[in-house]
Order: sequence, then C-alpha cells, then structure tokens
Amino acid sequence: MTSDDTLYRVVGTKFTAMINDPENHPLLRFAGQRVRMAEAIVELDNRAPSGIYRLLFGMLRFDDHGMLDIKTLMRQNFALFEAFNEQQATSGAVIDAESRFVAQGGRWQPTPAVEYRIRQAALGKAVCKRLNVEA
Repeated sequence: MTSDDTLYRVVGTKFTAMINDPENHPLLRFAGQRVRMAEAIVELDNRAPSGIYRLLFGMLRFDDHGMLDIKTLMRQNFALFEAFNEQQATSGAVIDAESRFVAQGGRWQPTPAVEYRIRQAALGKAVCKRLNVEA
C-alpha cells in the first residue's frame, strides 16, 4: 500500500522470490521507499476466497534499486518473535524492551476504512492493481 492508500497485490510466490533473491526480483515502483504491507491468510472454498483467517500488517523497505531490504525485514521479524517470547515468559520482571521497539518499527495499524478495503481485496470483492516483480 502506497502513501496515497493505493492497494497493490503481489502473488505469494513473487514475494517469496523477492525474499530469497532480492537482486533478481526488484520492485522498481517502490525504489527508495518504505511501504505498508498487509498479508492475508485466506480460506478457499472451491478455489474461491471465502474467509480470512488472519491479517498481518508490516512495513517493507526498498533500496534505491527497488530491492527488498531483507536485513531489516529479518531483524524486525526476529525482534517481534523475541518480544512475544519475552511477554510470555515474564511475570512482572524487568525486561530489556529493545526487541519491542525494533519490532514496532516493522508494524502499522490501518484505519477501519483501510482495513475494510484490504479485507474486500483479499476476498476478491474489490479490484486492486497487480504488481509484477521485475527481473
């Protein structure tokens, strides 16, 4: 999602390619930008979307060549995992909150209207532009 709230769809296999081999799978449209991302885990019924199990919201950084910043993404994901584990393990103890701050830098919370648009797009009830990963 861009700063003007335009929704784009990237197929999961393309996103995986961006993570596994960012140099060969840039998104030139987002070169030099920090972009909001929503990942939908969708239930299918006869290959048609019928429900949403979970929505995850994150931030992605792209370098000046449109390559996904994997290092930052992995650092934020690890910090999110670490912060979750700390939260589960503590019972009033003093903890190092650095992981929570790093993890927060990779998350965002949509407005109800934006979340509704994302849900509609995930269920195939709204059109959004498809982005191809350029080789």
